[in-house]
Amino acid sequence: MMKLFKAALLCLITALLCSCSTILNTTTQGVEIKTKPSNAKITIDGKKYGTTPQVINLERGNNHIVKLELDGYDPYETQLTRKISGWFWLNIFNAIVPGVLIDYMSGSMYRLLPENFEAELQPAKPPEKPVKR
Repeated sequence: MMKLFKAALLCLITALLCSCSTILNTTTQGVEIKTKPSNAKITIDGKKYGTTPQVINLERGNNHIVKLELDGYDPYETQLTRKISGWFWLNIFNAIVPGVLIDYMSGSMYRLLPENFEAELQPAKPPEKPVKR
C-alpha cells in the first residue's frame, strides 16, 4: 500500500512540475498602474483601458508600451518589459522538456517588469507667446 501511495505522489508531483510556470504564473499578469494626480487615461499598446489607478491583466509573453495622459499635464510613456520568471528554471532543472515547451509557447515563462508603478505627472508648460516687434 505504501508503494502505491509513493507512486501516486510521484506522479502528481511530476504532473504539477511539467509546466510549472504555466500553473504558477498563468499566461497573464496583473500590473498595477497609479498616477499622481489620479484619473489619467491609460493606453497600452494603442488600446484604451480607462483611468488610473487600476490593475490591468496583460499577456506575459510580450513587452508593452504604457501611455498615461491627463489634461494639463505632459504625457507619460514607459515600457513594461518581459523577463524570464524564476519558476521557469524549475522546468530546466527538472529536465522536463514538455513543461519548458508549454511555458515558452504560452508566454507563461515570463514576468512583466515593473510589476507595479506610480507615475508622477508633470504639469504642462503653457505655450510661449510670440514676441511682437
